[in-house]
Amino acid sequence: MRYKIIHADAADLLLVTTEGQMNSRDFIAMARSLLEHPDCIPGTNVIFDHTALIFDRVSVGELEEIRAFHMENDEKIGSGKSAIIVKAGLSGAWHQLWAQGQKIKAKNKVRVFEDYALALEWVQENSQSY
Repeated sequence: MRYKIIHADAADLLLVTTEGQMNSRDFIAMARSLLEHPDCIPGTNVIFDHTALIFDRVSVGELEEIRAFHMENDEKIGSGKSAIIVKAGLSGAWHQLWAQGQKIKAKNKVRVFEDYALALEWVQENSQSY
C-alpha cells in the first residue's frame, strides 16, 4: 500500500490518498505519518481518498491491529471529522469490512462517501466547532 498526505490549504484539512493492497502494517504507518504531519493537530479534519485502495483481503486480525492503534492515539486524533471516500459501489463493502470484530470507540466522527464533493461538504460543515 502506498499513500500521500498533503495539507489542502483552501479547505484547511489534510488529504490522504492511498493506493494498492491494504494491510495493517502499511495502514498503521500511514496513520502514524498523518499524526506526525506538521499540520496535524488534535481535531484536524481529514479526507481519506481510498478510491484506489484494494481492501478485499484484510483479515479481522489486521483490522484489530488498526483499531488498537486508533484507540491508543485517540487523544492525538481528537474530535475532528474523517471522511472516507471509496470507489463508487464499494461503500457497502467498506462498511462490511469494518463491521467485523470490535468497534472503535473514539472521539472523531467518521462517514463513508463515494463522492469527493459530498465528503468535502460534510467535513466543512460547522468546521469552526471542530
